[in-house]
Amino acid sequence: MQAALRQETTLDRIYDLFATVQPFFAQSEIAPPAAPTPGGAPPAARAPGCGGPEQLIFMVLMLVVFYFLLIRPQQKRMKQHKTMVEALKRGDSIITSSGIYGRISSIEGNVLTVEIAKGTNIRILKSYVGGVANEQTEKDLTQNPQQPQGTN
Repeated sequence: MQAALRQETTLDRIYDLFATVQPFFAQSEIAPPAAPTPGGAPPAARAPGCGGPEQLIFMVLMLVVFYFLLIRPQQKRMKQHKTMVEALKRGDSIITSSGIYGRISSIEGNVLTVEIAKGTNIRILKSYVGGVANEQTEKDLTQNPQQPQGTN
């Protein structure tokens, strides 16, 4: 009995959802033909829902904007990361994409062995290297975390 009641309420909810969404998906009616112009010539007819050249130009413009704002910068970042990863060598200080700091102790193909503490090594994939550490990174790591950054 409860299962039937539960199923009934679920079906009611689905029906209510469909009833609220259905008008958005309904096909619009074809407009009645317009009256002829005073000169007797019929008005220019365009099928409902069809876009003109303006719509095509708008779509091309949107594709160009997406290319320059999203695709091109991402490709540049990927290229920079690839060159940085290819330039890694033994002894470089790196930061992984998860924030682990260490020094490369060996490179075996696509796998790096990174020393993160004296006698503690981890193996990571080259693609997970976030960047090469610089002097500022090393200063930040040696700073006492309890101390505010402005005072040294």
